[in-house]
Amino acid sequence: MEREILIDAQEAQERRVAVVEDRILEEYFIERPGVKCQIGNIYKGTVTNVLSGIQAAFVDIGLEKNGFLHSDDVDAKLAEAGEGDERPATAPRDRPITDLLKEGQTIITQVIKEPLGTKGVRLTSCISIPGRFLVLLPFEKQISISRKIMKPEERKRLRQLANEVKLPEGGGLIVRTAGEECTPKEFHNDAQYLLNVWRDISAKNEQLSAPALLHEELDLVLRMIRDSFSEDIARIAINSREEYKRVMEFVGRLVPDAGRDIMLYDGKVPLFEKWDVQKDIDRAFRRKVWLKCGGYIVIDETEAMIAIDVNSGRHVSSENLEDTVTKTNLEATDEVARQLRLRNIGGLVVIDFIDMRAKANQREVLSRLQAALKKDKAKNSILPISEFGLVEMTRQRVKESISDAVYDTCPYCKGRGTVKSLVSACIDVQRAVKSLLIQRPERDLRIEMQPMVMEQLRENIVLLRNLEEKYHAHFTICCNEKFHIEDFSICDHKTGKIFETTR
Repeated sequence: MEREILIDAQEAQERRVAVVEDRILEEYFIERPGVKCQIGNIYKGTVTNVLSGIQAAFVDIGLEKNGFLHSDDVDAKLAEAGEGDERPATAPRDRPITDLLKEGQTIITQVIKEPLGTKGVRLTSCISIPGRFLVLLPFEKQISISRKIMKPEERKRLRQLANEVKLPEGGGLIVRTAGEECTPKEFHNDAQYLLNVWRDISAKNEQLSAPALLHEELDLVLRMIRDSFSEDIARIAINSREEYKRVMEFVGRLVPDAGRDIMLYDGKVPLFEKWDVQKDIDRAFRRKVWLKCGGYIVIDETEAMIAIDVNSGRHVSSENLEDTVTKTNLEATDEVARQLRLRNIGGLVVIDFIDMRAKANQREVLSRLQAALKKDKAKNSILPISEFGLVEMTRQRVKESISDAVYDTCPYCKGRGTVKSLVSACIDVQRAVKSLLIQRPERDLRIEMQPMVMEQLRENIVLLRNLEEKYHAHFTICCNEKFHIEDFSICDHKTGKIFETTR
């Protein structure tokens, strides 16, 4: 399996990064200069509110909205230590937020979740600084090895290397999965890089008053190089000479021998089309996604959850129905996991698989889904298939979805996806006119509406004529191109006094 990273940096307003496996899109990210990712940024902030009712505090870190800090994300050793104080030896997790933080207190925090909707960023005071092989924990005295590194001898070797690092007092390290089989030189170079970053942060903390930005996380391109450039990456292709130089300089400091795996792409065919991944990106924004077997999945994002429906579609087989259904469901599991990554959607996810009678087939589908989700860097948890054939799962949401970044809510339908039919709009107008005539002795009315609604109303003009005769009234009907299809206005034709309007 050949993995490649494609970096499209030709547009000044946007950077795009795609991770492909055997020319199939597996991950997709975009970043715009004016909307940089804040996750990983470290701030010196001031606690503005401590709310015992929700066990949380709000911290002013200099952004438009205060950050949210829950008690579970408070490092008590850090929070309780004022300037010049020593940190307590223990930090029990179940202590009230009022014992951990006080209003007006200065604290170092890190963004772990971007603002979603009306909420501000989510913060933690458990600071972590990632490198290529290691993660530095300045305030947590521990040495941890990634669970994905399985060999006992390798874990022992890495722990010995970690113990050789001169860490800040009370600090620790996590060895990332990418650290497996790294050389001692690579290990210590990465550790030195992280220690230098922390020294810079500490120096700024001494010099600056809150609120202040102490450390800004790398941008999308360099972050992807740091986090994803490992042994299994066969190539990195970049279509911008300026970005290529910047990446080569960064890689020269981080992975000196890796420059040979980075290429400048200057072909006439656009980079993403050359690697045939643009069609996969386009599919990531469609509601319906077809499967190779002829089935398809439908993905609907709602406020409360993500609903995914699996359908057999054109998948008709001469085999028995149970086998056909199971094969469709198995293929759907891989596509569902992939689409969750590509769209970066999460929260509560409910998957409606096609009903399978055999318990063994249900277990196979669930196991396949769990295996497919292991590729996902976002945390997730899955419940067994219910008696209705539903799988409930959660996927960590730390930033806005790709569709939220690319699309705005439709200004016409206001996000509903539908508008009233012309017939329904006409009925609304007639109902409003009748109600007004019953309640008020108005007789000369001007009715204004959207042009298409007016045309529809003319086809049923006899209904209004009947109202004119019954109530001895007179209507003047006119159109307004600025009106929404569901809008209308009723006013006195002579004075212009408005009696009813939906605008």
